Amino acid sequence: MRNLKSTFRKKVNENSQISIEISDWIENQLHWEHGTVDDSLDDIFKKIYHYYDFIDCSLIVAMCNEFISDEKDLLDELKVYTLKANAFRSSRPITELKQKIRKVYGPYRRCLENMPLICIELQNPWNDVKINGLYILIKKLLPIELRQSIMKYITIEEGSVVMKINILDIKSDSVIEYIGGKFQLMHLIGIFSVYITDYPVLQEDENMNFTFELAIFEAVTTCNNEALQFLLQLEATNIDHTNEEGKTALMLACKRGHKDIVHSLLSAGANVNFQCKKGWTALMIASEHNDISIVRMLLQANANPHLKILDGANALMVASGSGSYEVVKLLISRGVDYKYQQKDGGSAFMFACQNGHTQIVELLLKEQVDTSLQTSDGWNAFMLACQKGHTQIVELLLKEQVDPDVQTNDGWNAFILACQNGHTQIVELLLKEKVDPNVQRNDGMNAF
Repeated sequence: MRNLKSTFRKKVNENSQISIEISDWIENQLHWEHGTVDDSLDDIFKKIYHYYDFIDCSLIVAMCNEFISDEKDLLDELKVYTLKANAFRSSRPITELKQKIRKVYGPYRRCLENMPLICIELQNPWNDVKINGLYILIKKLLPIELRQSIMKYITIEEGSVVMKINILDIKSDSVIEYIGGKFQLMHLIGIFSVYITDYPVLQEDENMNFTFELAIFEAVTTCNNEALQFLLQLEATNIDHTNEEGKTALMLACKRGHKDIVHSLLSAGANVNFQCKKGWTALMIASEHNDISIVRMLLQANANPHLKILDGANALMVASGSGSYEVVKLLISRGVDYKYQQKDGGSAFMFACQNGHTQIVELLLKEQVDTSLQTSDGWNAFMLACQKGHTQIVELLLKEQVDPDVQTNDGWNAFILACQNGHTQIVELLLKEKVDPNVQRNDGMNAF
């Protein structure tokens, strides 16, 4: 630090205007009122003393880069030191910070006893969070002018993490208002109590079941992207952790259609091709819910559209069955095999016909899909459309010259199915096609 001060002093001696520029810069960086810092190096370093320590010298580094960028040796030295400090913060747990604070700053703690205090209680899993997590927390929770040195002004107690932050020149009302607007955020990230001096800003019972994994799912469920991004920054959890249904946070976000949440999870490295116990992927879920923007996002993140559910269905089949026309069109353009049949012989075309999705049926017909394909039980797309009463699709398939007399392995045909389910229009269409109304099933039953 002495070398640093002497370097700045030399610069000021060469150009006295620099001290004024540094003062203005400091006030701007820390959001202070103009005139807070005198135009002298001694006052500058006195005022910024509270905003750096041996594991966080980012303010000092920024000031050096701004005003003494030509001092390459000093800047290189600072760069090396900063890398070491960042490595320490990113690799050591908060429990180790407690020891460092007591060892380095313990003798000076008594002078803080009469200072204004912010007391924050965190759920127990915070003990295992890396030190850098506290810096992220303070940056998120406090206004910039109150983000003072953790090492110099924070006490961390045992048990659930209790942070006592001594604050210089605190304006209680404004801080209470600032923090008070973050209730949901605080709850989601594991803060259960906040006091400013003796004023209770937040009071909840400690949650002994709190985990960062559950917190991420709650942030996704409530669509709180601010809390989610904070939790992801902590790197305190497996982003692909699954809930009781075997789904990941990304899958849940896709199901709920939360585009910003999906983007945050993908940016943080969520496994886009993770499959649940039944084989479902985030892409399949987004396809089922006809969310084309999320589907595009997932494909851009290298989602594999060829993966299959346990029964053999792929994302294209899921989209076809749920009526997601734009998704079907996009997946076909990405080379997904629209002719593919799952284990029992079911196909995208059959699902679209069964569920009455005429636009998708027309699209697949244009792609020259085979309308005569049958399942292992002998069912085809035409039978499914007749069974469900989708008259428009039945008409389309008749124009494609489908055979209306095909029977399943048990002897069912389109006419019997239409009669059984009361679809009069379809029955009339089939009679015009000269189907045999006397055909019997294997058990001897017919349409009558």
